[in-house]
Amino acid sequence: MSFIKPKRLVPGGVIGVVAPAGRVDPVSLHAGVARLSALGFQVCLGKYLEAAHRYFAGSDPQRAEDVARMFQSREVDAVVCARGGSGTARILPYLDPDIFSGDPKICVGASDITTLLLFLSSRGWVTFHGPMVATQFGTQSTPRMEEMFLRILSGERLKMQFPGVLALRAGRVEGPLTGGCLSLLCTTIGTAYEIRTDGCILFLEDTGEAPYRIDRMLSYLKGVGKFNHVLGVVFGQMPHCDPEALPEIIMDVLSGFQFPILFGFPSGHGDGTATLPLGTVCRLDTASGCLEMCEAAVR
Repeated sequence: MSFIKPKRLVPGGVIGVVAPAGRVDPVSLHAGVARLSALGFQVCLGKYLEAAHRYFAGSDPQRAEDVARMFQSREVDAVVCARGGSGTARILPYLDPDIFSGDPKICVGASDITTLLLFLSSRGWVTFHGPMVATQFGTQSTPRMEEMFLRILSGERLKMQFPGVLALRAGRVEGPLTGGCLSLLCTTIGTAYEIRTDGCILFLEDTGEAPYRIDRMLSYLKGVGKFNHVLGVVFGQMPHCDPEALPEIIMDVLSGFQFPILFGFPSGHGDGTATLPLGTVCRLDTASGCLEMCEAAVR
């Protein structure tokens, strides 16, 4: 599939904030909004952003309405999700496909938002696995996280290299980047937005999953053929997953393959530093432990 790039985010642009999944902490939300404003952006908040329905940020129709409104708005330049949690898959049946038939728009998120990113990827959009308003900008923002977010969304090509990233299997490959939260990727199997991994560099991350569950999910993806034609695999920091035990498990499950593997790349859960441009061609080089963008992610 060839991917369509969204327009770049320029200083003074409008960022729309939505919550497709879990209930949002108002304090963290408004701290994140203040941070985006301080970075020079106008911020447009979803109508139901602070709503609550069980553990969701409002009912399914309410959350879907907010998402639809932001993607339809001519004033909104980028959509950045407030947080993950649970519930993104529940709103997809409420979204009119025609909303996404025109030019793509920047969409940033992680965790449960993986579902929305893959839904948009299935329509040929470049998307961004990156920091969210409440859970990153509002509580753990750092200068480097903000710098990478701004530079990638403004059209720069970055060489992303971080301390502590381990090479589990050596190699150097180039191809489109895909992936997201491991447990959410597994739930896409059999859906219309099932993750496509053939000929791609696959990024996998998660949090709070016991090693045996990581083993089970990787074995499941292996069983349905998702590793058969990947070019390389990059794992996130995997916080609260007993990350020290995971390299051995990963190499055991993936022992029959030859592709290069990195472990400990900081995007999503963890310190969330890297904004990853899904759908763009990147180069994975284990010798330097880096992902290098071969093209801009926006136009």
